[in-house]
Amino acid sequence: MISWKEVGLVLSGALVAVLGAALWVSRAEERDPFCASCHLRPETTYVGRAMAAQEGQPVDLAAAHAAAGISCVGCHRGDQSLPHRAVALALGAWNTARTPFISPDTPRHPVRLVSLPEAGCRLCHIREPERGGVPRGEPNPVTVPIFENHFHTDLLRPDLRTSVGCVDCHPSHMESLEPFFTIREVVIPACERCHREVGRGPVRMGP
Repeated sequence: MISWKEVGLVLSGALVAVLGAALWVSRAEERDPFCASCHLRPETTYVGRAMAAQEGQPVDLAAAHAAAGISCVGCHRGDQSLPHRAVALALGAWNTARTPFISPDTPRHPVRLVSLPEAGCRLCHIREPERGGVPRGEPNPVTVPIFENHFHTDLLRPDLRTSVGCVDCHPSHMESLEPFFTIREVVIPACERCHREVGRGPVRMGP
C-alpha cells in the first residue's frame, strides 16, 4: 500500500524535475542554434540571415535585432514576464511533442501567438526604450507626439481601439531595404484596417 508520504515524495520529485527542465530549456533558448536545431524552414532561413547580419548588412528586421545581440527568443517570449515565459515554454514543448508526426517537407512550427512578439516590441521600444537603443534622457522616437508619428502614438491611445500592432507594419522576417524594414504592400493595408476600426482616416490608400 502506497502511503501519502510516498505519493508526496514522487510528486515533489516530478515537480523538481519539471522545473529543472524548464530552467535548462529557458537558458538554452538564449542561443539561436539551440532553437534552430528543432526548426526546419522557414526558421532556418531566418537564423541564417541573423548569422549573416553579424558580418554584413541586415536584410530583415529580425536580422537587425540579431546584429544588436538580441536572440530569437528575445522577441518570441514576449515581455519576459513569468506568464509569457511560461507560455513560450509551453509552446516549445508542444512543438517538440508534435514534431515527429509532421511531414519533414512542411514548416513545422508556425507562430500561433502574435501577442508574444508584440509584447516584446512594446517592452523594448515603449516601456523600456533604453533596451531599444534610446539613450537615457533622450526622447523616444516611437512615442514623440508629432503628426509624422501619429500612427505610433495613436496605437498607444486607450480611446482608440484597433487590432493593428507593431508587427503589422514591421514584419520581422520579410526582406526589405526600406527604412525600418517597412514594406509598402504590408503597411498600407495595416493603415487602412486601423482607419476602418477607429472610424477615421482614408480606407483606400493603395493604387
